[in-house]
Amino acid sequence: MSGFYEPPPTFSSPFRARLLSPRWELVSSHLGRSVPHVLQTLYDHPDQVLRTHFRIFPPGGAPTIWLDLFLPMDEEAVAPDGLPLPPGALAFADDERGDAYVFVPDQSPGGDGPVYLRQCRDGSSTMVPIAPALSAFLAWERRQSD
Repeated sequence: MSGFYEPPPTFSSPFRARLLSPRWELVSSHLGRSVPHVLQTLYDHPDQVLRTHFRIFPPGGAPTIWLDLFLPMDEEAVAPDGLPLPPGALAFADDERGDAYVFVPDQSPGGDGPVYLRQCRDGSSTMVPIAPALSAFLAWERRQSD
């Protein structure tokens, strides 16, 4: 996919329905704790999770990263592309290669933990640190792709 995707209010699809209907019980069970507020807040705003294909500019001159689309909070969040994540980790978005952005809630009451990019290459995966917390990642500047 390419270009800005903003479905009209009457648009519907199975993916959109899943994206807008998080399965918080499944997520909570996978995490072994209540769903972190920062994650619930993200999915409480459809305009944010429906936004796709944009660049993210981390602070301090770090390289720009790409977010292709947000993922539904259901089975795909715990096993994107059928590959299970470590216990307590959730995939919430992917990049232009289909690699998952993974959120690992910390043990604090708010659970706002780090974000990694799980890069899958040649049958193995690597967790690359991206942001110290999901709230930081979501606050970084975003620009639509040219």
